[in-house]
Amino acid sequence: MKYSLSAKNLVCRNLESRASYCAGLLNADHTKEITGVLRTDSGLLSYTFNQAVTNAVMPERILQRFVVDYFAERHSPFTLWHCANKAFDDGALAELGLKRGPSLVALAVEVQRLAADEMLPEALRGKLTLAQAGVEELADYAELQASLFNGSREGPQIRKFYQRLAELPEQKRSRLKFFLARLDGEAVAGGCLFASADALGFYDLVTSEAHRGRGIGRALFNFLVAQALHSHHKYAVALAPENRQQLLLDTGFFAVGEVASYRFEP
Repeated sequence: MKYSLSAKNLVCRNLESRASYCAGLLNADHTKEITGVLRTDSGLLSYTFNQAVTNAVMPERILQRFVVDYFAERHSPFTLWHCANKAFDDGALAELGLKRGPSLVALAVEVQRLAADEMLPEALRGKLTLAQAGVEELADYAELQASLFNGSREGPQIRKFYQRLAELPEQKRSRLKFFLARLDGEAVAGGCLFASADALGFYDLVTSEAHRGRGIGRALFNFLVAQALHSHHKYAVALAPENRQQLLLDTGFFAVGEVASYRFEP
């Protein structure tokens, strides 16, 4: 695999596919697309599950009419992910109500090149269990994800997404696999694998604040890597903050570009 523009496109296609898939689980009329931009609407008031993904720089008026005005009419927040190498004018987007957030590093790898370290730290042995979450455990997974947004309305929206997800037959959400790390039975870390047509995406790795710095998140990540190694997928992709990419690089991922993010709050 050549780690070039094509590898970054692999990351962005997985991001588009996941955004569309998650929204579609809750809202039948969920995804619209025009040249250069995909818009997904989950029906929730959530910038986590309402998303737009751009792979080109288009005139701001097009972005406003197709995305911003659409969500503004619904009084709904959303996140814009910008995958093109050419940047938007942040000032022009700010005038539309889109606030620039931190960029993420796009990473990709041929799965066969991954190497998982499955050895647990001594202090965690016999105490930490790692496993795929069953439907009855989605509430625990939701709490971990929502804990990142305590004090804002995003937390309840995230809980609502997973509540509704738990009501769906498993085959309808089969492309999403959720995983939990439990310490002495308590859910303390979670993460997700999403299968698109051409890659397996790593998403939403989170460790509860009280249990960070103990190697739990690293152990869960390596468990997900092991799942990827036993899958049929040829490629794996991920997005990570710049200051949290080293674990992925150590495992075999390559940084292939940057994805900018913007948030709209009505």
